[in-house]
Amino acid sequence: MVLTNTHNSGHATTSRGLLLAAGVVLLLQGFSLFAPMAVLGTAIQWPDSLDYPPAKMLPLLRAQLDGVRLGYGLYLGYSLLFLVTGVLTVRLAARSGPLGALAFIAIGAVAASALARAIGILRWLTGSMVLAEAHAAPGLSAEGRAAIEAMQAAINAWGGAIGESLGVAAFAAIWALATSLLILRDRQLPAWAGLSGLAVGGVVALPALELFGIAPPVSIVVSTTAIQLWFMALGFLFLWRALRRPA
Repeated sequence: MVLTNTHNSGHATTSRGLLLAAGVVLLLQGFSLFAPMAVLGTAIQWPDSLDYPPAKMLPLLRAQLDGVRLGYGLYLGYSLLFLVTGVLTVRLAARSGPLGALAFIAIGAVAASALARAIGILRWLTGSMVLAEAHAAPGLSAEGRAAIEAMQAAINAWGGAIGESLGVAAFAAIWALATSLLILRDRQLPAWAGLSGLAVGGVVALPALELFGIAPPVSIVVSTTAIQLWFMALGFLFLWRALRRPA
């Protein structure tokens, strides 16, 4: 089928299996964030702990080692799942046939987002863990402890800029905006999905202002909640269409 077909032809030929898979994946994406939030919230008071000074954060990491590994491991899985979510959504938003430039922009952005998120998360599972152990070494001098804390502050700032500002905010916003424009252009999904996606993309982009020294008007928790709700809405839409489609 070529791109010159009518707007609804792609929707008419979308398989029930693809719609079911997309619905399940998007609902999983929407709800799965609550697992790492619960684990990390209990273990280290996440997300407030992202702003803890190293002198407070490093002992907390060491004391809650198992919880941190489990929580950030779940968060890593959630972040990598975003790549699957993003590609499936783009495929269902676009008409059947070869994908165009806008779709590839969205796919590139979601791949960059998943990679940046993973790098940001790995700082807690690797470098910060090593520094937490070193920070607790018996006989460590005050100068040595201060040096370790300075390294932790640098790792956290670097990882936060990549993981949160770029991965969770900037690249995810580009994906949401490009996908929403694709929805509105190709009309394979309802207009409300594209319009709400544009609003969500704008909100998701706001925490990236921190990269330019501007205090964002919303927290990353608020922006993440917005896109989670959008995932859930699209997931239910795909499942509804799948259930209406003959097997």
